[in-house]
Amino acid sequence: MRNASVLFVLIFLASPGANASPPEYFDDPFGDSDFKDAPLILDIAHPTKGRGQLSLLFASSIIDKYTNHMGGLLEFDYSFTDTLGAAIAVGLMHGQLTNIVTDEGGIIGNIMQKCMDPSANACGGGLFPTADNRVPDYKQITGVIDALAVWAPLYGKINVVSEIDVNLQAFIVAGAGVHGRREVVASTSGSPRSVSDYTLTGDGFGDGGFLDDMKVHGTVGVGMQVFILDWLSLRAEARGLLYLDEFDFGEGNETYLSQFWFFQSGLGFILF
Repeated sequence: MRNASVLFVLIFLASPGANASPPEYFDDPFGDSDFKDAPLILDIAHPTKGRGQLSLLFASSIIDKYTNHMGGLLEFDYSFTDTLGAAIAVGLMHGQLTNIVTDEGGIIGNIMQKCMDPSANACGGGLFPTADNRVPDYKQITGVIDALAVWAPLYGKINVVSEIDVNLQAFIVAGAGVHGRREVVASTSGSPRSVSDYTLTGDGFGDGGFLDDMKVHGTVGVGMQVFILDWLSLRAEARGLLYLDEFDFGEGNETYLSQFWFFQSGLGFILF
């Protein structure tokens, strides 16, 4: 038995593995260290400085309460530096009342239920909005004109997606402008036959003008665009329109911040 153990030790010492180097452990098994000091922006195909761009955007309201909006926006952007620019935007909106207002169980539906009660007083004429049932943020936006500052801190071929040969631009906008408003009125006859026996006035396309009942507002937004050609980009952004309005919440008129938020998407055309 002892001879067998000695023989085993001799065989092991004579084998190539006996003098092998210890295992090596690599801190970077996948070679990622090559990108350790690489910049986030790998390449800029179309420099932004001195660039003029015209964008055609479709706008749809989000976070709707009593009204929702759809419309279009035409915007011209000019970049003074690689990251800073200015823009002028003109938009046309068309608003509609939401189900909170128009459903049978909504604001107008509840008013109509009371009108159909035989013991109710006559309800002919205007039903909503009146001094007794007015709600905040009810008026619809008709037209918008904005002057904006644009900050684009990120532009170029992003390193983390360097296999995709596209240029991305992330941007933030802030500015001020004016917008027009309109108010849709619900009315009925003196003897309504159902909760839907009412008519809306002022809700047609173009009703209310462009800048009637004008208010001054502030604008903020954030977005991104992808340049698919030297002269064409796909653009998407979220933009908010905020202004001071007054409403009687029960203790007389109070000033509050009215907010309308939009998602906008469309095409950008590089003019120069």
